[in-house]
Amino acid sequence: MLPAALLLSFAAQAQDTAPAAPKPGLRPSYSLQAGATFAGRYGSATYLSPTVSLPLSKRFSVFGGLTYLRTTPGTAFAPPVADGARPLLPGTNHYLIQGGGQYALSPRLLLTGSAWKDLTPAGQFGVNPYAGFGGNLGQGVNLRADYHFTENFSVSGGVRVSNGATTQPGGYYGSPWGY
Repeated sequence: MLPAALLLSFAAQAQDTAPAAPKPGLRPSYSLQAGATFAGRYGSATYLSPTVSLPLSKRFSVFGGLTYLRTTPGTAFAPPVADGARPLLPGTNHYLIQGGGQYALSPRLLLTGSAWKDLTPAGQFGVNPYAGFGGNLGQGVNLRADYHFTENFSVSGGVRVSNGATTQPGGYYGSPWGY
């Protein structure tokens, strides 16, 4: 469904963001990302994600962080009542932890690997876990390569493997094709 794709893409954006190429020295760097998405009657989601990065050498750095994700289902998921109005549904809070490393294979090629896990307590209200609202988003790993052709042009590609959530619209857990 549309909300699952939007919600998980924003969650993934928060989880996938790795720091730039490592800088020499053992000084940690800190970053904070925040975002929101609104999908009309399907609902909304907001996130806040602080991250710390520690360069261990000129080519290799490690990073870790937390993500707070708040989802609010829209009226499309609320059951109709007698007068035709739909009640507002409570939102859910998700707490994700992520960590990983980045290696500069060359000045132009960066390899990034990370893992993430949803630490959301069980038993939260959930409209429908297949729609991306409620439940636990599971855990997973991301592997990505970034190649910089010029200072302003780069190409990235990667693989994400997860259990517990799918980013395919209308998909169910475990389906690689989204049906």
